[in-house]
Amino acid sequence: MTLNSPLFFLFLFIVVFINYFISKSLRATLLVAASFLFIGYYNIESLITLVVFSLLNFFLAKKVIANRSLYVLALFLNISAILLFNYFSKITNGLGVSISGFQFSFTHFFIALGLSFYSLQNIAYITEVRFKRIQSESSLINYLLYCSFFPKVISGPVMLPNEFLPRISSVTITKSDLIIGFKRLLLGLFKKIVIADRLVAAVSSVFDFNSDYAGITTITAAYLFTIQMYFDFSGYTDMAMGAAKMLGFELKENFDTPLRSSSVTEFWRRWHISLIAWFTKYIYYPLVYRLRDYKKYAALAGIAVTFILSGLWHRIGFTFICWALCHVFYLSFELLTKRSRLNLSEKFNNIFYKSFTVFLVFNAVCFSNIFFRAESVEKAIHLIKNSCTHFIPADWLSGYIAPLAVGGHQVDEFNFFTSIFIALFVLLFEKKINRLALKENYSILYVVLIMLLIMVFGIFNSGTRFIYMQF
Repeated sequence: MTLNSPLFFLFLFIVVFINYFISKSLRATLLVAASFLFIGYYNIESLITLVVFSLLNFFLAKKVIANRSLYVLALFLNISAILLFNYFSKITNGLGVSISGFQFSFTHFFIALGLSFYSLQNIAYITEVRFKRIQSESSLINYLLYCSFFPKVISGPVMLPNEFLPRISSVTITKSDLIIGFKRLLLGLFKKIVIADRLVAAVSSVFDFNSDYAGITTITAAYLFTIQMYFDFSGYTDMAMGAAKMLGFELKENFDTPLRSSSVTEFWRRWHISLIAWFTKYIYYPLVYRLRDYKKYAALAGIAVTFILSGLWHRIGFTFICWALCHVFYLSFELLTKRSRLNLSEKFNNIFYKSFTVFLVFNAVCFSNIFFRAESVEKAIHLIKNSCTHFIPADWLSGYIAPLAVGGHQVDEFNFFTSIFIALFVLLFEKKINRLALKENYSILYVVLIMLLIMVFGIFNSGTRFIYMQF
């Protein structure tokens, strides 16, 4: 049951209906039960894993202030869970037993739904309690809800304990919450199945095969993957925030028009905001503080360690290490050239300089995402070599349009260019579209238009999961 499936919408509206009319004192229990049902539907091992880790962290947190060893143990358990998740996610056959026809997979314990996300939340909770920034949660139900809340359990946003736990007892649901939540839910669905899923075929035709396409074809595929990943993940976030809003909860914003960033530093303030906030607070700041005597070198070391760990959090593999190293290089370069770039910006027309830097940053991000998407470093290098040789195809139809449109017929070309037009239109008017989704008034025109676009242009039979479900 993914957030873009019809079953999820049925499930959500039943839970929203009951949650709206039920007593406030019973809402947390209802949402825990609903979250357990949602996770258990994925597989029972995911539910068992979440409950076990939640109970361990809940009870360990009550002892970590007075016992440093227990704090280290709790960190070790949660970090091990993330590492095992990343290792076992590569196993295709699985490890399991079958008793009287009942299938039980041990591998599923380590590829449990949302494990790497709620492990980060567990680490944050244990750390905040250990350093007495918050008190340990007295209600097991509230803590289980913090870990398992179904709108955010798959791929975040990553919520810190002080951002979620205090709100549980004071949740109120208004009609404007229902309206804004529903509109944002629709917007997220639109981003996923009308934009992201329509770009899947074009990206796969270049990244998943070994054909030697022209350089411009390869570069276009890299551009399209970055756009696909953005709309896929921001679409998930919109759906998660919309669903949570309808249940009375405000989740942390995760994206702020990142593809308009004029520096990679700015990009990371706008992309996957909740994850970067977590790494900044628990990795970057403590490390830089310990190395503060080394001044600028401390910041460089903090950048390197933070992004390499971020790469390993995504997946254990050289492709993600290379992706992380790209951003270490970008951010280090920006840190070391901050003053000279500021002087340069003052010499040129602001609009020209801004446009040029946005173009550079977008290309830098797309380059790093070749490693993010490629199945191996060798494949990524092959694609990079392709992008630097034979840049212009001899025949535009067979060398450019046909590979990206996955066919050379007129209907293939129409679908491809329609996908590009919709994606670029939304990117161009993204801020206005977001403002419409967050307005409290119920706009019939907005809802009807979004639903028509979904029905006409949506990809309903691809079965494409959200990209960040693999992490």
